[in-house]
Formats: sequence, structure tokens, C-alpha cells
Amino acid sequence: MPARALLNGEPAADAIIFDRACQFGDGLFETIAVRDGKPCLWSRHISRLLRGCERLGLDMPDPVLLLEETARLCAEREQAVLKILVSAGRSAGGYARDPESKSTRLLTCNDWHGACPWSDCPPLLVQECTTRLATQPMLAGIKHLNRLEQVLARRELRDDCQEGVLFDQDGRPVEGVMSNLVLKFEDHYLTPSLNNAGVAGTVRELLIDNAASLELPLKIAQLERNALFRAEALFMTNALRGIQPVAQLEDHRYRVSRRSAVLDTLHAACFTFSGDPAWGA
Repeated sequence: MPARALLNGEPAADAIIFDRACQFGDGLFETIAVRDGKPCLWSRHISRLLRGCERLGLDMPDPVLLLEETARLCAEREQAVLKILVSAGRSAGGYARDPESKSTRLLTCNDWHGACPWSDCPPLLVQECTTRLATQPMLAGIKHLNRLEQVLARRELRDDCQEGVLFDQDGRPVEGVMSNLVLKFEDHYLTPSLNNAGVAGTVRELLIDNAASLELPLKIAQLERNALFRAEALFMTNALRGIQPVAQLEDHRYRVSRRSAVLDTLHAACFTFSGDPAWGA
């Protein structure tokens, strides 16, 4: 039988090639830090995955099964990165989904040989990106597979910069290329609204949910560009890096380039397992 697909000129299995994740980016993913064999912030990642499945009309994988498969992959991994991908399944050949096709899931876990994510990292050097985020409320907040905006923005980063700030079509700051933004002012903190664009990160959610109990005056707001330069400190949050301070954005140096005691507490919480009591706290 002639090959149905060629990969770099060689016959290839078509299970992935004809999946809607490959054909159209029709799916979701989660990138999760693994510490001592356990997936960090598990319940928050699974909650976001569930919200994304509801938004895109995907069958949600059984969370218990996902945890069992994660345990098999991550056992005895001291420091690793787990990735969960859920797609709409096999393509019917056009944009319309095959009503008989079921969602597919792919889990990978790779050792992370980079700097320890929960250690004290040096403050970041950050630049502004010219790539603008599209306005699409239907996709805002979820971590869908279409990441071309981030790919283009990542290409912009200078060699001396570890991150970049992304803006919407009106020039308002939304997020980092790989992170969310938290701005500190004298008596309060602000994080940009993600109603129209951006990814609602699990660490950002951790901050928002614990702000009141920790007496952290944090608000969600639609920000203007100049707010980035009026703030006394800027932090970038990410599931693999926790809460990192920014030393400099373009030519602007921040007066405060370290985490507070409250943010240190939340930073440590970024790298703990939460979800199944059988796995411990």
C-alpha cells in the first residue's frame, strides 16, 4: 500500500500528522514543573485545561487517568518538565471536526538540566516586543496550541534579554512572551486584564487567589504602557520559573529588584504539588 504521509521524504505513521493538533493547532497544552517526582500546581493546571476544553468544545481527559499517567512518567524525576497536550483528535480533512472523533492526549516528561526554577534567580533584563497580540476574547485566558505570536516575539529578543513584554493592538501591556506581568507601586500591585488576549497563568492565578489572605493589595486592571515605567518594581510569573523580579526594561531600571517576604512565600508555593491528597501537600 502506498504511503499516506511522508516525513522528511520518508514514509511516516499518520496518527500525529493527521491529528487536528498538527493540522490546525486545534487543542490545548499545559507545561508543568516537576519536583521530586510530583507535578507542581497540579490542580491549577488541570482546572485551566478543563476550562480550555469547555471553551473549545473538547472532550476533557479523565483527571484521575491524567494523574496516573503523570505519576508513571514523572516517578523518580528530581527536576523535570511535564507537558500535557490535548487535541480535537483525527482530522476529517477540513475545518469541521469529525463528530465521531475523540480527543487525543499526549504526555511527555523530560529532565530539566537548566537552572533550578525554585532557587533565587538573578533579576531579568527585559525588552518591549513589536509583535502585537490579536484581540480574541474566545481564546483569551486559555493555553491553546496556536502560539505563533509568542514564536514571533521570541525571535525579537536580544541576546542580553531573557524576556519581552507583549502589547495588544492598542499598545496596552498584556503579558510577557512566556510569562504574566505583575507591577508593584508604593501601596498596591497591578496585573493586566486578560479579557481580550493573553494566557491566564497558574502562578498569576495563585497570586490572585491568595492576595486577600496574605494582605497583598493586588488588582486586575487594563493598563497603559506608561504604567510599566511608573511602577517601582516589575515581576514576571511563570509555571517553570515562579515569580521573578525584573532589573531593567529597555533603558528603565527598577528601584526594587527583589521579591518581598509575601512574594517569597508564594514563589515557594509555585513548586509544590496540589491536587491529590494521596500524593501529599
